[in-house]
Amino acid sequence: MTGREPDIERVPGTDDVYRVDGRLFRQPGQLAVYIFDTPDPAVLDTGTADTTPAAVLAALDELDIDREAIAHLVPTHVHLDHAGGTGELAAACPNATVRCHERGIDFLTDAELLAKLKRSVEEAVGVPEPYGDPDLVPADRARPIAGGDAIDLGDRTLSVHDAPGHAPHQAAFFDESTGALFTADAAGMVLDGDLYPTTQPPRFDLEDAVETVERLRELEPEVNCYPHYGVETDAVDRLEAYERMLPEWVVAVENAAERVDGPGDPIAIANELRSEWGSLGLEGDVAGVLTYLEESSP
Repeated sequence: MTGREPDIERVPGTDDVYRVDGRLFRQPGQLAVYIFDTPDPAVLDTGTADTTPAAVLAALDELDIDREAIAHLVPTHVHLDHAGGTGELAAACPNATVRCHERGIDFLTDAELLAKLKRSVEEAVGVPEPYGDPDLVPADRARPIAGGDAIDLGDRTLSVHDAPGHAPHQAAFFDESTGALFTADAAGMVLDGDLYPTTQPPRFDLEDAVETVERLRELEPEVNCYPHYGVETDAVDRLEAYERMLPEWVVAVENAAERVDGPGDPIAIANELRSEWGSLGLEGDVAGVLTYLEESSP
């Protein structure tokens, strides 16, 4: 990020919430982090260890937010494209408390669990350290959150909503004062205006995912803020579309698996589906569905 301005865009309908491009795989428009310039400032999602912390710190400077003023670092879940930068940002923002779902927070604070998480990511993506080498979060800087909790921003709160399906340790966040819903990966991803599934392994669950979208839709948000990558003002319509898409996507993978020579091969299946479903990480999304189908078969 050295020598370039951070990519910052204010979230529609807000005066003080900004989307920052976290540069997934150093590519623009693939990974978003959200900064709240509130009395108690917060960073929602911390992205990858290799590129996102630099982008966030540059954005804080651009927005004239003192790093020591950051009160909350909030990874939506512990997949390392969403939480890998937490340790480095915690070191750079010494007064921030890390707030992460109770089912996942230990993976950020326990060295053995973090190493296990890194290995699982490397196996899933197929390359070493695809999201960089994450730093450990000091345990005394971390606090678990769960559905029904709220994060105090000083002038309003973010309500916490359990959002399993994509991952059991995922939370979505809702700002009732602005109608902004921060979906995590519970509502799919929007790339260049198109909606795609987010069903990465190891713990995708179709029934949980559909139920989560139904509950988020009941919040009647005005805008959806996706981590990959769009900000959409037709929020409820997009949630309804994703609720319909999820079972269609699972059926598409199941049918494609029957057509290819290697029915358990995510790459072969992804190639079969790419013209209709092509998106960032398609092979991983296929692999997540294959695992779900295997575990749910009688």
